[in-house]
Amino acid sequence: MTHERSIVLQGDVERAGDAVVFLPPAGSVTSPYLPVGGRLPPDLLAVHCEIPGRGRLADEQPAGTVRQAVDRWTADLSRDLAGRRLYLFGHSLGTLFAYEMAGRFEEDPVCEVAGLLISGAREPGHVPRDLIATAFSAVRAERRLTDEKGDAEGVHLTTDLRMRREYQVARKTVDAPLALLCGRDDKFVRAEDMAEWKKFVTGPFFGTSTFDGGHDYYLAGKDLLASTIKELVDHMNQSPKQLRSEK
Repeated sequence: MTHERSIVLQGDVERAGDAVVFLPPAGSVTSPYLPVGGRLPPDLLAVHCEIPGRGRLADEQPAGTVRQAVDRWTADLSRDLAGRRLYLFGHSLGTLFAYEMAGRFEEDPVCEVAGLLISGAREPGHVPRDLIATAFSAVRAERRLTDEKGDAEGVHLTTDLRMRREYQVARKTVDAPLALLCGRDDKFVRAEDMAEWKKFVTGPFFGTSTFDGGHDYYLAGKDLLASTIKELVDHMNQSPKQLRSEK
């Protein structure tokens, strides 16, 4: 059976050298990052990952775990972007996708993970039960303007919260440059809480960037987020070996 590509490339594939891979947050159907990707410069490709079983892939077997989704994306990235440097941007549940994908490419370096841009989530393995209990209504309230017909009943959000709750950390660390991003008014995670990610990602640390807004700050601050991503990519690309992680 031939599957449709699970990734969408935004930009000029021939002109762009590196790529920012956007991993979807909980409840996402189509990529909410398309407006951000469209603001990246021509030499930086944006890649958007669709979870099997929804959106363009609605007719396929749904991915029920973090690893099943990453299996599909890693295969398509390896085929379409072999040899490229990838900067993985994950928000919310997407941080686990990014962490898992970085480990896959560390074991089989078809692509080089040149940076992890971790947004709006605590470290792997940290899933307080009160977060799961309240996230459904809170996140849906913030996202009324996105995917209006894609997840009206919150089915995908429920599935994705279960994915996060059931995810088991299979490795201790991945070695890649790390940057943290967070909304100043995020009800689920504070910027200082995210420092625990440095126990799981051991490469050079490129600081914490904060933005106006709550958990889904990226929906409003598209220009600032795109410029921040570009700056981080430039810094990670220029001197990743010379910097030392802040412990």
